[in-house]
This record gives sequence, C-alpha cells and structure tokens, in this order.
Amino acid sequence: MKELLLENRLNIHLTTVAGAFVEVLPHMLEHYRAQGVESFLVNAHVSNTGDPALDRIRQITAEFGCGIESITHGPWRQEVNPAIYERTRAAFPDDWFILADQDEMQRYPGDLRSVLEECDAKGFDYVEGGFIDRLASDGGFAPVLPNGSIWEQFPLGGYISTPILDANPNKIVAAKGHVKLVSGQHAAASGRGCPVEECYVEVHHFKWVAGIIQRLEQRAAFYREQRDPLWRESAKFLDYVRANGGRIDITDALFHIAPCSPGHPSWDILKRLCWSSARGRWSLPALNAASND
Repeated sequence: MKELLLENRLNIHLTTVAGAFVEVLPHMLEHYRAQGVESFLVNAHVSNTGDPALDRIRQITAEFGCGIESITHGPWRQEVNPAIYERTRAAFPDDWFILADQDEMQRYPGDLRSVLEECDAKGFDYVEGGFIDRLASDGGFAPVLPNGSIWEQFPLGGYISTPILDANPNKIVAAKGHVKLVSGQHAAASGRGCPVEECYVEVHHFKWVAGIIQRLEQRAAFYREQRDPLWRESAKFLDYVRANGGRIDITDALFHIAPCSPGHPSWDILKRLCWSSARGRWSLPALNAASND
C-alpha cells in the first residue's frame, strides 16, 4: 500500500473497487485528483485471471500513475466488495478515506480537505451523501467517451435509483479507516457521523451509460440463480426500460430531472428525499432486521 502518511497532517485516501465496466474510471480518478486527493487505492475485482477488464484497469491506473492496490478473482457476490473496502482501510484506522465506486463522483459543499478537517475537529468519523443519477440529454444510454468532460456528456441529473429500482440512495462518502460499513457503503455500523444538516454530499452517479442493460441482465440472472433478492432491483430497471422505449423518461416529474451545472438546481429537494429514505426503510436497524429474516 502506498504510504503518504505525514505526521500532524490529515491524510486522505481514495479507495475504490473496479471490475466489469471501467470506462468511467479515468474520469473518476481525475475528478478526485482535482479535489486534492493524493493517495489512490484502486482494487481490481475481476471474474478470473484472463478477464480483459484487468488489462484495462492496469492500463488506466498506469496512465494515471497509481497502479493497482489489490486483485481479487471471483463472482461479484455481495460480501466480496465490502471485504475489499474494509481490508484496504484497515492499515490506516485514523486516516480519512473517500469511498467511491468507479462511477461515483462526489461534490462537497466546500474544499474537500477543509470539510474533513472540520469533521475531524468536531469528532465526526464519517460523512454521508446521496445519489444524483446522471443521464444523457435524451434519457438514453450513451457511450462514455475518453475525451471531453463526462459532466457534459451526461448533462442531466435526477433521482431515479429509488423510484425505479427501489434502491438505497444514501452513501457513506468519507469515513475513518476504523468505521464499520454495511454492504454497498450505504450506512455505517460504528463511529459518529457528521449530521446531514451540516454536510450532505452530492454523489453524481454515472451508471446509466452504454452497456448498462446487458450488465443488469447478467446481474439479475446471477443473483437470481444465487437466490439473492438483489436480482429484483436490476429486474425492476429492465422492466421499466422495456416499457419506456429503451430509455428513461426525462419528463417524468417523479424523477426531478434537470440540467446540472454541475450541481443539481433542486439539490435541497433531492437530498431530503435521499436522507429521509436512509432514516426510514434503509436505516441501520431496518437493514439489520432484514438481514436476520
């Protein structure tokens, strides 16, 4: 693991797990470098040693200059990625880690280091945020281009993960290494969180791109075969797309879709939707009860 540890200085690492689709990864890494992150811990999770995604991850990380932190082989079971995130953070329990999947780009309400320094001073161990799902201008699934701003390639933003997929929109965006997280980084099981009224971070979610239909079809089939109820989440999106001409209806008021520049003009509405969901059916007690059913 790269050691960028300096005494008397707040250490911030970006950690992610990259796998089957990684074309957003170069944009994501550059986004966090622009925010002042210096330590990048990119973990590869691929199906097998011959998975072509591994060569692509090697290429992307080599060009960026960070390399690959670890490589895990095997299917994308729910328990694997949380274990990778936890293992990566365990070496530095008192450092801050930005937790972001390769398609997630966080926008803080101020300078990233200043925000985390203030959290540190107040004794907070983690920060939460919520999804803004980014979309192409016509609601279709456009390819991710290597050149040009990804923010301009997908200029619209909205709230679609919950209405369509019934998915949890809340994310732990930054946490100390010692904080225990639930699957998907949707909640923390330990530590003291920054109140969402003080800081709740925009998580721009660049998932709805070319190839997503095929990936969700494969995901639904895999989880259904494993008898994991997560298959229903992907199936709901596939059903929606088939019923709406192969795209997302950007005129549906339920989704609060609007041009972003780069923030969403109605972020106050979206963040209330996200955190109210997190405090309701996706609260930690509710998640624990569901896991024990």
